[in-house]
Amino acid sequence: MASFSVPTPSGSSAIPIVAPTSEKEPPKSPPSSKNLTANSKTRTCRNLIIHGYCKYEGKGCEFNHDLGKSTSPPNSPETNKSKLSVNSPVFKPSVLLSSIPLEVANAPPFIPKSTQVNTPEEISVTPTSTTGSPQQKHYYDSGEQEYDNEMTLYEQTLGFYPPVPPPTPFLLSPGGVANPGLNALANSFASLGLNANATNFASNENSLPEVPSHMNNASYFTTSHHLDPFLYQSQQALLPQPLQYHLYTSPLPHVSNLHPHQKTIHAFFMLDHLREELQRKNEATLKTVNAKDFNLPEELHVYHSLYPLDQRQEKSIKIFGYPSWVYKSVCSVDGRVYCLRRIEGFRLTNEIAMSTIENWRRIRHANIVSIREAFTTKAFGDHSLVFVYDYHPLSQTLFDKHFSSSSLQANNLPQGGGGTGVIVPETVLWSYISQLASAIKTIHSSGLAARMIEPTKILSTNKNRIRINCCGIMDMLTFDGGKNILHFQQEDLIHFGQLIISLACNSLSSVLNLPKSIDYISRHYSPDFKNVILYLLNKPTPTKSVDKVIAMIGPRILHEINSVHHYNDFLENELSQELENGRLVRLLCKFGFINERPEFDMDPSWSETGDRYLIKLFRDYVFHQVDENGYPVVDMAHVLTCLNKLDAGVDERIMLVSRDEQSCLIVSYKEIKNCVDSAFRDLSRRK
Repeated sequence: MASFSVPTPSGSSAIPIVAPTSEKEPPKSPPSSKNLTANSKTRTCRNLIIHGYCKYEGKGCEFNHDLGKSTSPPNSPETNKSKLSVNSPVFKPSVLLSSIPLEVANAPPFIPKSTQVNTPEEISVTPTSTTGSPQQKHYYDSGEQEYDNEMTLYEQTLGFYPPVPPPTPFLLSPGGVANPGLNALANSFASLGLNANATNFASNENSLPEVPSHMNNASYFTTSHHLDPFLYQSQQALLPQPLQYHLYTSPLPHVSNLHPHQKTIHAFFMLDHLREELQRKNEATLKTVNAKDFNLPEELHVYHSLYPLDQRQEKSIKIFGYPSWVYKSVCSVDGRVYCLRRIEGFRLTNEIAMSTIENWRRIRHANIVSIREAFTTKAFGDHSLVFVYDYHPLSQTLFDKHFSSSSLQANNLPQGGGGTGVIVPETVLWSYISQLASAIKTIHSSGLAARMIEPTKILSTNKNRIRINCCGIMDMLTFDGGKNILHFQQEDLIHFGQLIISLACNSLSSVLNLPKSIDYISRHYSPDFKNVILYLLNKPTPTKSVDKVIAMIGPRILHEINSVHHYNDFLENELSQELENGRLVRLLCKFGFINERPEFDMDPSWSETGDRYLIKLFRDYVFHQVDENGYPVVDMAHVLTCLNKLDAGVDERIMLVSRDEQSCLIVSYKEIKNCVDSAFRDLSRRK
């Protein structure tokens, strides 16, 4: 905390310091006690000036201890000045001491940002420089920072977050008023060292940028929002910090080849990348946004907590003929999360068209995003048609995965390039063909047509796992009673072939020059792959169907089934590693109920006697061991091994030593388990 010096009052309160002389001077007559008492009452106590307080105040010290009162004689012009207030003129000493730095002496006056008049106990003492002054970047108190009410946390023109000043533990309440209680709370957090990057909360609530109501959905991902600062330890730009997904480090190479009876810490838990993927999906599912910031309705039919998913600012009408929006929402009926596809500006004229959704609701396929219902609404201020689909978190379209600028740069491909650089592996393309053929077979067998074989409408929900999205929308937008269903099924096969050509050539424009594209595929892929594409691109005929395609890719489907079974075995193995962790959690909960219990059954020493004392010693054996140097032993493998043996109740014996090393007990895990069960039954019984 920076110190602030108190200026010495002028006039008679100044104490001159004179160097002693070597010559002896004649003794002067002492002043009278009457004059001494009068001068003492007007002089400021030197203890107060030097130390800030006087321990003899009120105990006989005759000097002045009130700095707020004037110490000048009654006839001095200083007595005519008004008392100290917020609007008082800046103090300017007549003589600058040489010890004061020049930049401090020329500092601009303090101008409070708030017009609120505070009491003397609440006035902030931090000098704040004005904008444009030469000393603007100098802070006189290292424990505070300067915040501007118009400060924006995100630069729209630059597209990045500006650097935040280094954090400090000093805390101010809203309005810039010092609050001792909040200061003590902040300093206590700082002393604990919970987060070295925790920023103080000195900024005013009005300093947060207001999000305009007309802002589009994409702005959410680049603009900060109002968050409760006490909910997050890290407060830089007031944005939630990402979760720490990597709970364990990867195994070291020199311990990879172990004996069958040896295990590393990673053998007890699922793989890090799988855990991270699941955690990211859970985090994406729980994301929320303030509906008023994006002009979204609080509730839509039976859905609430709408969250925009589409990050593109420009809405294309190429596919549906209308602008479309995508939201994540929670259903108030079953509490599950669904995806809402809104068709903006569509007015439903034929109510029979709503019946087409019933045929799509009956379809359940692993490669089709299931549709739940459809309804019209005016909650967005216009006539909108909303389709409800299953929500697959962190999914991306094939366009974003293979044709976006970021994906092309990651594969060292030029944007719009045709077949240069790293090509898509043929095994991946065969996997896409097998999945799409299976989905189209199910759709055509139900008397429907997909009409959505587009790169922007096929989702990749996992590694090489794709699903056809937006099924049923075109049937309602262009309702014709099913008269042209055969024509639309033939179009599905042609669009199927065009999609595979675009993926193989790494270019959406490859379908415009088919001879060149087919030549490129002949040189980089197998003849079977080329034959399937040629069949899909043939002119529609009565005998052309997806069944012929499935017959052509039969051997590839067997390979796909084999890969799916291998991946299923992998997931089952990872699940088995997490299966028994629930037993350890239940065991730890029993320890928490029993150990260090202050009182039970009118016995304050219940947890320190009998079988409970044995449980306490076992707790120290598992968690509180130290090495030969006295350092704590933090060995997760030791903890898991002991808890698993205890849960199984093996006959292996261990030695438990008291903390004072005066008693030693040799017991088995089975005996300790009986003690835990007995103590927990005592806690669970009801008299």
